[in-house]
Amino acid sequence: MIYIRKYQNSNKNMPKCYGKWYGRIVHTETLNLDDLCDHIASHGTIFTADVVAGTVKKFVQCIQELLLEGKKVKLDGIGTFYLSAKTEGAEAMEEFTMGNVKGVRLRFNPDQSGKSRYTTAALSRVAKLSSVLPGAHTEEDGNDDNSPQQGGGTSGSVEEQP
Repeated sequence: MIYIRKYQNSNKNMPKCYGKWYGRIVHTETLNLDDLCDHIASHGTIFTADVVAGTVKKFVQCIQELLLEGKKVKLDGIGTFYLSAKTEGAEAMEEFTMGNVKGVRLRFNPDQSGKSRYTTAALSRVAKLSSVLPGAHTEEDGNDDNSPQQGGGTSGSVEEQP
C-alpha cells in the first residue's frame, strides 16, 4: 500500500501553486542492504540471507568499479547507471583542460522498455493508494526531503495539478 499525505503549498514564490493542496507519498521506512538481502532470502531461495548479502555487496562494488572504468551498467528491467562530467566551458578547444572539470555525477536512466516493472506507467497500473490524514505520524516526519521547510518554502518540485 502506498500512503499519500496531504499538504498545502506555502511557498509564495510559486503563485500558481500557493495555497493549493497536494499529495506526497509517505515513505514508511528505509531498508538498507542487509534488509534487502533478508527480503530476497525470504522469497524461498535456497540461499541464506548471508549468501545473498555477499552477492549483492559484490554486485554493488562491481557497479562502482565498472562506472569508474568509464562503462555504463544496464540492469535489464531496471535502468542504466552511468557517469557524466560537470565542466566549465573554454573559449577554444586548446584551452579546455582537466581544470575545467568541476565534478563527476552519477546518473540513472530508468528502463523504458515494455519489460520494465519500474516505469511510471507500470508502477501506476499496480499501485494501491490510500489517504493519510494530515499530521498523521510517520517514520519520515521531520526528516522528509520533500516536506515544507521553515520559512514557508518547499523543497523538491511542485507542479500545478488539475
